[in-house]
Amino acid sequence: MSIDSREDGLSRREFIRRGAMLGAAAFVGGTVLDTVMGRTALAGPDAALPNISSLLTRDQVSELLKHALSRGGDFAEVYAEYTMLTSLTVDQGKLSTMEYGVLAGTGIRVLSGKQVGYAYSDDFDMAHLRAAALTAASIATTGVAGKPQPYRVSGAKAPFTLNSPAPLSLSERQKIELLMHGDAAARGVDKRITQVTASWGDTARRLLVANSEGVFETDEQYVSRLVYIPLAVDGSLRQSGFLSTGGTVEAGFYDIANAEALAKKAAGMAVELLSAVEPRAGTYPVVIAPGWGGVLAHECFGHSLEGDGIRKKTSIRATQLGTQVAAKGVNIFDDGTVPNSRGSFRVDDEGTPSRKNQVVEDGVLRGYLWDRLNLKFADAAVSKEATLTGNGRRASYRDFPIPRMTNTYIAAGTRDPKDIISEVKQGLYCANMAGGSVNPADGNFSFACTLAYNIEDGKITSPVRDVTLTGNGSDAMMKIDALGTDLTIDGCSGTCGKQGQSKPVGVGQPTVRFSGFTVGGTKT
Repeated sequence: MSIDSREDGLSRREFIRRGAMLGAAAFVGGTVLDTVMGRTALAGPDAALPNISSLLTRDQVSELLKHALSRGGDFAEVYAEYTMLTSLTVDQGKLSTMEYGVLAGTGIRVLSGKQVGYAYSDDFDMAHLRAAALTAASIATTGVAGKPQPYRVSGAKAPFTLNSPAPLSLSERQKIELLMHGDAAARGVDKRITQVTASWGDTARRLLVANSEGVFETDEQYVSRLVYIPLAVDGSLRQSGFLSTGGTVEAGFYDIANAEALAKKAAGMAVELLSAVEPRAGTYPVVIAPGWGGVLAHECFGHSLEGDGIRKKTSIRATQLGTQVAAKGVNIFDDGTVPNSRGSFRVDDEGTPSRKNQVVEDGVLRGYLWDRLNLKFADAAVSKEATLTGNGRRASYRDFPIPRMTNTYIAAGTRDPKDIISEVKQGLYCANMAGGSVNPADGNFSFACTLAYNIEDGKITSPVRDVTLTGNGSDAMMKIDALGTDLTIDGCSGTCGKQGQSKPVGVGQPTVRFSGFTVGGTKT
């Protein structure tokens, strides 16, 4: 499992390629013409994002659930989505790519004991969907048809609302202007900035999920992101900066002035890295900045709490419920309700309402992250008091749901961030983390830090580049000895990959100090 701040999941090119391959979209002169429903709709600011319930009615869903249970399955589920995607790139001061895509279709899942049948159709044609339902139903063997329960009244509430979601409300021209202005601003920072890559990506998604236990839910999800990657060159030295902004935000979140400021800051990082020194190898105190630094908790802790690893006992945390897994004072949450974060939503991809889950309380492991299947078949010792946590997520209708994080963060502490740094005689301050990876089976992890600084006698001094942090999640979390009051949740950057599926996530933390961390470097 890994998380990467620089890639939007599936990737965008693959996402669009699939749509084109399936006949879901036709690309004409930079515009996508939706042909799925036999009508034409422009993608972009004038896009017609259809009401998913108009593409698949309640009566049609009920019929599909009956077909799915016709051979005796224990549970059936229908998941439908209509997603539009936009990708724009400015490179070398010119608009280099402009891509639009539509992905629309329906997936049907049937459970029979521990067996899972899954089939999908790349459209909403009922003849195709009936065939998919019967294909998924073939996993069952009893032959005694099940009966879906009546739909319940939904109790799910949206954690926040958007009046003018950026993916649909910003015009194509406005999105390109953000890129071009940021490109020019970054180039003006220093003559050593020789290249700037600026990119915009967004998705507008409507989904419907219903099942044989009475769930019928719909949701709208709008994610956008603006990224600047300037390259600084000085002789043979080449360094790049990276900053992004966005999330599940209104169109008004973006403006030219803020875009230029972000691009300038990214360019300043690249220039600063030209003079950075190599890190000192060894084990010593490390302070990690608030916000994106929460990728550490995501990787070295969050993945090991996902229900599939717990059920199969392949996770190091499977037998640690109720035990001390982090230092006292450490509280960790996975929260799908964080306002405007890309990891937030009204319901997950199984129709379970999003919620705030505390998984670690004062250093003690209190819970896991569940989807429906893994909770159902987990050992009673861990599942008897557990409930669905809103963590069943899938990349698209072509994939079945698996347990995934949403917005994972370490809660704020009580210390002044300045004091946390001033108490370190010799150590490292990680200002900007990159991606990382972890093995949930043993907790071993590795992270890259794109910009760091030496700490000498309590003061931040020279910049450091090419920092690698390695260790074991269980050991690292026990070495947290200070938490700042400055909790920041980065809801604009993260995309998490697992089992070939990618989903947007948020991460966060306050300023965190580790008493000892293994730092890879060339100096001793």
